[in-house]
Amino acid sequence: PAYQVFMLPASIVTNDVNGMTQTFEYNDYGKIKFWSCKTNSTYDPTTYSAHYSYPDDNTIVVQSEETWIDQKRCYEEVIHLHNGRAVNSEGTFVSYEYGSMRLRKTYRLEYTYMPSNHLNVVKHSEVVGIGEDIKENAWDKAWTWEDYMIWEDGNLKEVQDFQGHSTVERTIKYEYTNHIASYPIVIPIVIGIAHQLPLIMQGVYGSNSVNLVESSSIYDSNGNFQWSYHYAYEMEQDRLTEYTQTTFRNSVFSNPIIYQVNWTEK
Repeated sequence: PAYQVFMLPASIVTNDVNGMTQTFEYNDYGKIKFWSCKTNSTYDPTTYSAHYSYPDDNTIVVQSEETWIDQKRCYEEVIHLHNGRAVNSEGTFVSYEYGSMRLRKTYRLEYTYMPSNHLNVVKHSEVVGIGEDIKENAWDKAWTWEDYMIWEDGNLKEVQDFQGHSTVERTIKYEYTNHIASYPIVIPIVIGIAHQLPLIMQGVYGSNSVNLVESSSIYDSNGNFQWSYHYAYEMEQDRLTEYTQTTFRNSVFSNPIIYQVNWTEK
């Protein structure tokens, strides 16, 4: 029989020095197997890269790196699924500064969903150490917090980011266009680890927003506005081919960054 052809993003690119370029690779089943994201600026050389494997139908294994000018963080994470949706995960990260190891941690994430299949609570737990280095009963005294997502009419409207504290440290509020997002390209921040972004795109963490994001606004712990990103889109046969991002800060809009979206068949 003829199989249905799915279009998936192959790359999201820009020549703007202030932009970032993403590339995507998939396995034979259309699942993400490699993702990279890097800045175009030589003054701010930031790179994210991740490899994904699928040892069985209920597990995703991720190995990723995040690098900055003089820092690097290496992740290994195992994500457990039920009916294709993440229920919890456990991972480790090692942080380096100027080539020297500074920190080794193990973390756990637990995901709670609404009946509508929207992720609304992420519980974080962290302890110092990896494997045998973790002290006895460390998880009984783990650093623990929860982040919350508020949905409205099928769209993620607000993320309450506690950043390890007992009160909200950052709030992100989203507005949406009337256009349906046939495949999510501009992704609201939900969990906060870079390598999870392509998995969010593919619905591993439940349903994504119905509409295209029009703006995202960031507020500090006191509710003061900090900055916002604004988006405009170009479509071709209901497929996103280009979008423009501008930043609003201190009553001034930045120069627009234009991104080209390239697709591949799977």
